[in-house]
Amino acid sequence: MKDFIITELNNTAASLGLENRVRFYGADAVKVACEIAPFGKVAVIYTKISYTDFGKEITQRLKNVGIKPLNFIMPENTVLNLSSVFDIICVPDDVRAVLIFDRELTDIAAYIATLFKIPVILTLNSVNTDGVLPAKVPFFWGGNAPDTDFFAVDCVYHVAIADNVLTCGDKSKQYIDVYGKLLALTDYRVKLALFGGNAYDFARDVIFGAINAVLKSPDSAETLFVSGLKTELADLSVGGAILFNSAEYGFKRLIGFTEEFGVSFAFIKRLIDLYALCVSEKDMPFAVPDYNKRVKELVDVTKSDDGAFLKGFSAQVKAIKGKDLSAVKADFKDDITSLKEEFNVVEENYKKFGGKTDADFSPYIKAFKLCGDLPDTLNFMTIVRESGFTEFI
Repeated sequence: MKDFIITELNNTAASLGLENRVRFYGADAVKVACEIAPFGKVAVIYTKISYTDFGKEITQRLKNVGIKPLNFIMPENTVLNLSSVFDIICVPDDVRAVLIFDRELTDIAAYIATLFKIPVILTLNSVNTDGVLPAKVPFFWGGNAPDTDFFAVDCVYHVAIADNVLTCGDKSKQYIDVYGKLLALTDYRVKLALFGGNAYDFARDVIFGAINAVLKSPDSAETLFVSGLKTELADLSVGGAILFNSAEYGFKRLIGFTEEFGVSFAFIKRLIDLYALCVSEKDMPFAVPDYNKRVKELVDVTKSDDGAFLKGFSAQVKAIKGKDLSAVKADFKDDITSLKEEFNVVEENYKKFGGKTDADFSPYIKAFKLCGDLPDTLNFMTIVRESGFTEFI
């Protein structure tokens, strides 16, 4: 089965033009390192837990095959602060690859690999795939609030798939994460309708196909895993343009990419309800929002400068100016109404995996309200805002 998965993923990568950017392997990370960096230096980045569990074993195995491992153990929570990464990791110029075993270290590894023009070797040992092939990584300047700037990574990903990948991880989260990309596609269509730009038809088709596969076979761990990686590959192929624009990604940015169990489900359910309300009502319940007030709220949430947000609102308003938003909502009404009508099936499948449906969403209300306001984005939540419906939040 794993051989089939590897072949399927490598074929998908090739079809998206990523054959020189992403490669999947059935072998473990040490064997992959032997193939791409034989007898070279490799930076191996661990969390404290992973180093304690197996760091010494990996070190010895690498040495046995002639590779010189340079081990870095990340202090707790340092992973969230890319601005200080080189205070902890001093990578020499002759390192030939970055090797990681922890999902939470992916962004740092991709950042370092891009700067040094070396590949990343990562091990997938969980069915969860969201964010494992980033096209952009966020910067954090102290605390957990992301700055509005993102770093576009340009590195080669060598992905070793562990034997236990389908039996580990949270299947309920993987299910809702893949399903959420359906809303991201809707959001991107809105951006195209108002902003224009590259349609990325093939990448969107790959994402849509992956979502449909999960909806048709929600009980298959293999489908969950492969479909999740296909959405990652498709978005990587377009530099993150589709998912980065989504209301969900905006929400994750605003909460610092940290969330409690069940929050993703709660967010998606609320987003569909709000989208459906917006397309069903012809009259605006409130006037156009106060942009200056929203800028202040964004600054309070992100601890960033207000200039980027003011420019972001200016670009959004310029794109919307003169457009008939009622017509835009009418164009999306059937699709969004169908999402709401069919969501009860999604919820039942999510529950079958043990998904949490009663998560406390109160700490996330402000981020929910503002997730259509971020610079360089324009999604359906932006239309919701312009229609006055975020004043309910």
